[in-house]
Amino acid sequence: MKQETFLNYANFRWLLITGFLLIAMTIVYALHRPVGGANGGTVLGYTYGVVAALAIFYLTWFGIRKRSYYASKVSLKAHLSAHVWIGIGLLLLVPLHSGFSFGLNVHTLAYALMALTIVSGIWGAVNYTTMAAEIRSNRGGGSLKLLVEQIEELSADIERSLKGASDSLLQFANALDINFTPSVWQAIRSKNYSPIRKAQAAELLESLSDSDRKSALKLLSLLDRKIDLANLVLEETRVMFWLRVWLFVHVPLSIGCLVTLLIHIVSVFYYW
Repeated sequence: MKQETFLNYANFRWLLITGFLLIAMTIVYALHRPVGGANGGTVLGYTYGVVAALAIFYLTWFGIRKRSYYASKVSLKAHLSAHVWIGIGLLLLVPLHSGFSFGLNVHTLAYALMALTIVSGIWGAVNYTTMAAEIRSNRGGGSLKLLVEQIEELSADIERSLKGASDSLLQFANALDINFTPSVWQAIRSKNYSPIRKAQAAELLESLSDSDRKSALKLLSLLDRKIDLANLVLEETRVMFWLRVWLFVHVPLSIGCLVTLLIHIVSVFYYW
């Protein structure tokens, strides 16, 4: 069974609604023959402009709504689906509103900012629903802080296991253990830790005495778990970093789009 996402929500409901409306509006635009040619100052141009402005206000509202704790009867997935498909539809609706007339003015700037906001929004939505959800499932829903605490506990267990250990056992642990110091910079610039290779572990185990081998097998289990958790922390930190970068891009673009839209509306009515 195919998993439902915000893109195919309710069998592509919002894609179909947006697509149908765009086709209908494009047909009306093609049949419309205003004096002076198609432009934003015709009745049809104003109508499409009002629809586009309302859609942009809705998209802005969704950005605020999804961060609130208010329980709505409509799921966030439904809102996100509408958000994405309506946003994509605006890329055609706004040119229909303006009669595909662009220039070096605030009107074109508003469209450019809107397009950048939509593209960055889609990137953020896709990455959030794939990368972030995947990491949450890998770590069973635990928090990043809890993961770090578990790594610290494992390090303490390893250290306790090595108290009074032989030099051979200490060398075994030093050869396989990792020096994990969690930081954003480390997560961005470094790759994941390599898992312990069975051949390397077997070779090291062969060099140990029978009495040390039992302790080494216990250590091996702890070290494996520590590396797995450390890699989850690195992956989670990377995702959080890039989503934070996305917010620093998307939010200012959204504000800029809204401001230029308001300037566009005021200037249109001022010179009407």
